Amino acid sequence: MTLKEVINQIRQLVNQALMDLQYDNIEYDVSEPPKTDFGDLTTNIAFLLSKRIHKKPNEIARELVYNSINYQLKKIGKHSLILNANAHISGHINFNINYTSFNNFLLKLFKQNKSLIPNIGDNNKIVIEHTSVNPNKALHIGHIRNVIIGDSLYRLFKLTNHKTIVLNYIDDSGVQVADLIVAFKFADFSSDNIKKKIKFDQYCGEIYVKMNELYNNNLELIEKRKLIIKEIEQGNTELAQFTNYIVDKIVKQQLESCWRIKSRYDLLVIESQILLSKLWEKTFHLLKEKNIIYYSTTGKNVNCWVLRDEQNEEKVVIRSDGTVTYIAKDISFAVWKLNLVDDPFTYTKFSLQWDKSILWKTILKSENTNTHLNPIEIFFMEKRPNKVITIIDSRQERLQKIISRVISDIDPSTNRYVYLGYETVALSSNSVHDIGMKLDNINKKIIHMSGRKGIFINADTILDELHSKASYEVKKRNPDFDDTTINEIAEGIAVSAIRYNLLRQDLDKMITFDMKEALNLDGDTSLYLQYSFARAMRIIEKGDGSLGEFYNINNDKIRCDLLNHHIERDLIKEISKFNIIIEESLNTLNPKILTKYANKLCTRFNSFYENIPVLGAEVILKLSRLMLVKIFVNVLANLFEILGIESFPRI
Repeated sequence: MTLKEVINQIRQLVNQALMDLQYDNIEYDVSEPPKTDFGDLTTNIAFLLSKRIHKKPNEIARELVYNSINYQLKKIGKHSLILNANAHISGHINFNINYTSFNNFLLKLFKQNKSLIPNIGDNNKIVIEHTSVNPNKALHIGHIRNVIIGDSLYRLFKLTNHKTIVLNYIDDSGVQVADLIVAFKFADFSSDNIKKKIKFDQYCGEIYVKMNELYNNNLELIEKRKLIIKEIEQGNTELAQFTNYIVDKIVKQQLESCWRIKSRYDLLVIESQILLSKLWEKTFHLLKEKNIIYYSTTGKNVNCWVLRDEQNEEKVVIRSDGTVTYIAKDISFAVWKLNLVDDPFTYTKFSLQWDKSILWKTILKSENTNTHLNPIEIFFMEKRPNKVITIIDSRQERLQKIISRVISDIDPSTNRYVYLGYETVALSSNSVHDIGMKLDNINKKIIHMSGRKGIFINADTILDELHSKASYEVKKRNPDFDDTTINEIAEGIAVSAIRYNLLRQDLDKMITFDMKEALNLDGDTSLYLQYSFARAMRIIEKGDGSLGEFYNINNDKIRCDLLNHHIERDLIKEISKFNIIIEESLNTLNPKILTKYANKLCTRFNSFYENIPVLGAEVILKLSRLMLVKIFVNVLANLFEILGIESFPRI
């Protein structure tokens, strides 16, 4: 039994009471009250009815409780999950849980080694696209927010039995990549960074900044850039092949940063392959067939193919010279993700990832293509995805709304294309000063990042700083640890810290990133959760013999009703919310819900740890409390898996 089952029983009681008293059944909430004195759960049904029948809420509450709900509870008897119901003077109906019955779900979970994770995926297919950073520089902290949101959602869908695939879109044919090729081929920059003591992607980021300065005084280089873009789109020239070499080299470096924070992918979608395929032609015919686009014969967009956006304004998809716009490219990509047209690709192995899984990338189908199906082809062939989630920051919101509308027009019976936006990450003025930037507007409280201007903090730089600080703290607290163990724990703390720090923020609020604040390991941080886990593990290790003894005790001798201290009940109740929290996070696509829950769960456990004796209790009580600790560890470990937090039995 979980809190969800308790809520369901409350709804049954209230619904029956409405029927008994001949009131209309309307939508109402069942939630936790603001104060524990009011009970475990409460409902606002009386307030909602009051507006309809013009009766005071407290009168309605009393009528529902004393004329129906209490009679129902008496009929159910001692096995009810609800101990009692009370009509509060305010009009709320408050309920107390029957913990004698409710606590037994702990024993059931423990004995059957069951998980509270709801198996709600039913193997439904989910496509998640995230990261998708231009392959011309290293990932900065803003990109990492995207990576961590996407990876946590992947973990959440996977854990709830969804069949999930993760895409990373590589824009290898854009202006930013062309800038690097101009630098290496026509501006005397070396494409070999052996002498540099930085990663190749960081080196390319520096070149990108310098190239934008060179363009101001050298118009010839701009013409060279146009030439390179054209050759990339042709796909069979020497410059195009050199571009592929540079892009692959940068992407591998970017992936190293992603893998360091334990993100993983299934497929790299290469934009140049989309351009060389017949994907746009197929999409064009589909849009034309559905009357979504039309040929403009008048006005400023004469001789262009256009569509209407949500504000009924024309948006060009094919220019008068026959070239396609970025809107057309993104629509065709969305159509492909949803499997609305035939797949023009096959897939080749790109690399092995940190979790030993294979990362694939798109290539064009040809007569010589291997006929043996790989996992990516099988995924797209079986059936269309149930949901496609595209994670891009809020600056792309308008474009994504256009794509969503187009997809709805193509396939109006479903709502399968989901845009998940989030606000950008800016830098505090202190952080800009820390990285040595000198700006005219340095007195501003926040500075927006710009790869073109070189205003950013590399993800690896932040992780290295966090690793260094964590290493010092771990060594100070555990002088007996060897260097390998210290480094392993320090890296786990660093990765967990950056993931938790970014996930606990509201998606619709801009983050002002401050290096010193990020390096703070106190307060609402992943380290607090990791310490809680380590505390619980120490109890289990010391009581391990008792747990072995526990398995030999008959079920009727286990006294879950002995876990009746209010601190124990608070922890049990918090544990029982796990499946509700998982479903809420899944339905809202919001990992922050999980971070808040993890923090509150650990707060409940630490209160238990500091006030309730476990190993010193008498045998039956000790075994019951050990069971509670073990279930806490199980729930927290599942949260760690979703959030990407490393666990250690000792820190």
